[in-house]
Amino acid sequence: MTPPDRIAASSSAAARGAASRGSAVPGRSAAARPPWRRWALLGVVLGAAVAVVATGRQPPRRPPRLAGLRTLSVDRAATLAAVEGPLDLSDLDAIAPEAARALAAHRGPLLLDGLVRISAAAAVELARHAGPLSVAGLAAASRDATTISAPVAALVARHDGPLELAGLADLPDDVAAALAGHSDRLSLPRIARLSPAAAERLAGHAAPLALEGLERLDSAALTRRLLAGGRNDFHAVAEIGEEAAAVLADRPHPLGLSAFVARRARQGRLSTAEARLIARHAGDVVLTELVDLEPDVAGALSGHSERLSLDGLRTLSAAAAAAFEHHAGGLRLPAVTAVDAAAAAVLAAHPGPLQLEGLTALESAELAERLRAGGRDDFSKLERLSAAAAARLAAEPRPLALDGLADPDDDVVAALARHPGPRGLTALARRAATATSLDADRAALLARHAGPLPLPRLESLTSLPLARRLLADGRTDFRLLRELPDEIEEVVAAAAGPPELDGLVRIGTAALAKRLLVDGRTDFARVRGLAEPAAAALAGHEGPLALDALVADARGRRDLPPALAAVLATSAEPLDLTELEELSETAAAALERHRGPLRLSGRLRLAPAASATLARHAGPLAIERVESLTSPDLARKLVAGGQREFAAVRELSAAAAAELARIEGTLFLDGLSALPADTAAALAAHAGDLSLDGLATLSPGAAEALARHRGDLSLAGLTSPSAGVRRALAGHAGPVLPRAAAAESTAR
Repeated sequence: MTPPDRIAASSSAAARGAASRGSAVPGRSAAARPPWRRWALLGVVLGAAVAVVATGRQPPRRPPRLAGLRTLSVDRAATLAAVEGPLDLSDLDAIAPEAARALAAHRGPLLLDGLVRISAAAAVELARHAGPLSVAGLAAASRDATTISAPVAALVARHDGPLELAGLADLPDDVAAALAGHSDRLSLPRIARLSPAAAERLAGHAAPLALEGLERLDSAALTRRLLAGGRNDFHAVAEIGEEAAAVLADRPHPLGLSAFVARRARQGRLSTAEARLIARHAGDVVLTELVDLEPDVAGALSGHSERLSLDGLRTLSAAAAAAFEHHAGGLRLPAVTAVDAAAAAVLAAHPGPLQLEGLTALESAELAERLRAGGRDDFSKLERLSAAAAARLAAEPRPLALDGLADPDDDVVAALARHPGPRGLTALARRAATATSLDADRAALLARHAGPLPLPRLESLTSLPLARRLLADGRTDFRLLRELPDEIEEVVAAAAGPPELDGLVRIGTAALAKRLLVDGRTDFARVRGLAEPAAAALAGHEGPLALDALVADARGRRDLPPALAAVLATSAEPLDLTELEELSETAAAALERHRGPLRLSGRLRLAPAASATLARHAGPLAIERVESLTSPDLARKLVAGGQREFAAVRELSAAAAAELARIEGTLFLDGLSALPADTAAALAAHAGDLSLDGLATLSPGAAEALARHRGDLSLAGLTSPSAGVRRALAGHAGPVLPRAAAAESTAR
C-alpha cells in the first residue's frame, strides 16, 4: 500500500475503539446508526425465530458479528460473503485488495465501521459491493486527511450519514466526481477554489452541500445548487465570476458577501454588475476607495437594503444622487464636502438614514432640516453655512456642534443665536479670543458655546448672556473692560468671586460701586464717569479714594453736580477745580467734607449759604477768582489760608471786607465795580495799600470812608469823580491814584 493510497486517522486507537463491540462511531449514538442497519439486525433475529417455530430446527449458524476479527484472509472473506443478511465486521481494521474483492460479493448489508485506513485498490474492490455499506470509521478517519484518492473518496461517499472532509484543501476533478455521489450532507470547509469540472460535479450533489471556505465562485450551476440548499452565507467568497454573479444578483433575498464587498471596497470604480451584486449583501456595505460613481452604478447600489457607506466619494452629481431616490437603507457619504442645490434637494428627500458628516459647506435649508431631523447634532466640519440652513439647524433645540465655523456672516450669526441649546463653536471662540469687542448676536451665540471661552482681550461687554456665561465659568478678570451697561454691572456685582475691573472708566450702579468697595478697592483713578447712584455709593465711603481721572476732569468743569462733589470729597488727593463758576449749597456741603487742599480757581459765584458752608472746610482752601464774597467766615478762612489775591471779587459784604482788611501788604480788589459805604469803611481799616481800580463811580459816603485809609489808595478807574467825592478824597492822608480824584482840594 503506497502512502497516497492510505488514509490514517489522527488517532487510530480511538478509531478502533469506536468500532469495537458495543461501541458507537465517534460522534454517533447507537440510536443514530443507519436505519437499514437496525432493521437488518432485527430481521436476523425474527427470521431465526420463525424458522424455529416452523420447522422445529435451528437455522444455519450466521453470526451477526465476528468479534475480535481484525484481519481477513481471502478464503475467510469468501466464506463470509456467502452469509445471507447483514454482516458486521466492525472490528476489522485492515483489508487487502484480494479479500476486499471476495467480500464485495456479499449481497446484504455490510458493516466495516472499524476500518480507518484502506488502499486505493481495496477501496475500488469494496466499492463494488451492491448492498448497503457502512464505513463510519473510514469516514471519521478521512475527516482530517489532507489528501484522498478518488477510489477512497468513492468508498467514503458510500458512508450513510453526513460526511465532513475538513482537511482537504484541494479537490481534484475525479475526487469531486466520487464525492458527488454521496447521499447525505457533504462538507468541504477548506476548499477555496474549484475547477470548472469539479464545480459542475459538486453541483450535481443531491444532498446538502457545504463549502464554507470557498473563496472563488464561477459556476452558475454550483451557485444555484448552493442557493437551492438554503445557503445565503458567501462571506468568504472574495472573487465571483460573471455567471455566478448574475445568479446571485437575481436572488431576491440578502446574501452574505463580506469578502467580495471588502475586495471591491478597494476599487476606485465599480461595474454595474458588481454594484448589483454588492446590493444583495446582507449587512453594511463600506466602499472605502470608490471615487467615481456613475448614475447607473448608483442605481444598482440603491437596491441595497441596509447601510451603504461610500467613504472614498468626494463629489456627488445630481444624477447620481437622483439614483438613490428610492434607496431604503442608510446612505453615508463621509468624504463629500459639498453638494449643489439639485443634489441637495434629492438627498433631502432620501427615505432612509442619511449621513454627510464630511460636509464643509451647507447651503440647502431642506438638507439641513433633513440632517437635523435624522438626529445629527455634530456639524463640526462645516466652514460655510447659509443663513437659511443656519435657521433650520437652530430650530431644533438639541445640542449643536459647529466647531469649524470660524467667520460666519452676520445673518448666519443672527440665525444661530436663536438656538436655545448648547453649541460647539470652537473655531468661532478661537477667532473671538483676539477680539476687543463683540456685537450682540455674536456675543449671544458664543454665550452658549459648550467649550472654553477665555476672551482675554475683551474691552467691551454689552451682552448680558455672555456676561452671565463668563461669570458662570468663574471668570473674575475683567481688567480690560472700560465700561459696562447697568444691567451687566448688576450681574457682575452679584458674582461669587471679586471682579477685577481696574480698567473701568465709568460706573453706573450703586451695586457695583458698593461691591468694589466691599472687596477692598479704593483705587478708582481711571474712573471718569459716575452715574448718580454709583456716585452716592462712593460718597458714602469712610476713607479716602483715589479718583485721579475724576479730579482731573473736574478741573475743567464750570459747574459741579452735588453727587460728583460728594465723590470728589472722598479723594485723597488735593482738589483743584480751575474752571468752576457755579457751586450750589449742596455741592458746597459735599466739598466741605474733603480733607485735603481745596483750590477753586475759576470765576466762582457763591451764594451766601454756599460761602458759609465752604468756610467750614477743614483743609486748606483757596478760591483765587471768587467773584462773590459775602461770608465773613469764608473770607477769614481764605485769609488764614494765606490767600492774598481777591482781584476777581465783584461783590463784597462789609463783614467780609473787614476780614480782608487784616491782610498785610497791598490788597487788590480791582474787580469791584461798586462799593457801598459800609464796605468802604471796613476796607479803610486796611493798614496797607489798597487797589480799587475797578471802581468807575464812587458815592460821597464811600469816599469819606476811604479817606480814612492810611495807605496808598489806587482808584485808576475813577476818572470823573463828582465834586463831593473829590472833596472827600482830598482828606486822604496818603497818595490817591489817579490824582485827578483829589484835584479839587489841590486847587483850593
